[in-house]
Amino acid sequence: MSAIPQPRKQPRQARSRHAVAAILEAAARILAGDGYAAFNTNRVAELSGVGIGSLYQYFPNKQALLAALHRRHGEETLAALDDALARSAGRPPREQLAAMVAAALDLHRRELGLHRVLEREWPIYDEPPASNPIDAALHARIAAWLAETGCDSARAGLLLRMADSLVHCLLLDADPHAKGLDEAITDALAGYLALPAYHHT
Repeated sequence: MSAIPQPRKQPRQARSRHAVAAILEAAARILAGDGYAAFNTNRVAELSGVGIGSLYQYFPNKQALLAALHRRHGEETLAALDDALARSAGRPPREQLAAMVAAALDLHRRELGLHRVLEREWPIYDEPPASNPIDAALHARIAAWLAETGCDSARAGLLLRMADSLVHCLLLDADPHAKGLDEAITDALAGYLALPAYHHT
């Protein structure tokens, strides 16, 4: 497999971080709205309001932009997971799992067009789990949660792969707003973990 394209440099100052964020947002909008065929660095620069020379200071080509969007999605996923765990703290494990599933689905639903391009057309630019620091952080979060709930923390890796497959397949290849989608994914993952069912009163 070819190496994952990397940025030429990392933004250090607030102004440069803002420029990179604008570049990535413009890239995401083009991919989501018009697809990869309409995607090029000149159009990204124009839409972002950042000069093409400044864009090239950070991203050598559009493949590097794709890789950066994969990384941005990983960071957003980690943040959404942390938020779901914080908001559901103290609840039964199955309810915490449901909160994480809902957060993942909400995140993907906001940019379905983008995720279809990234996951279905260009997954090659996503850093493999074995060398991906964001995947390592996700694994650590889930392993810690499993340990706290009394489940086997060694199941974290497979649980994450199951969740990733279910979310992407059911959202990207089926009706993303199908009734009961959140519950179906939660039930599948809870079944793997042998979590007790909801008790209805």
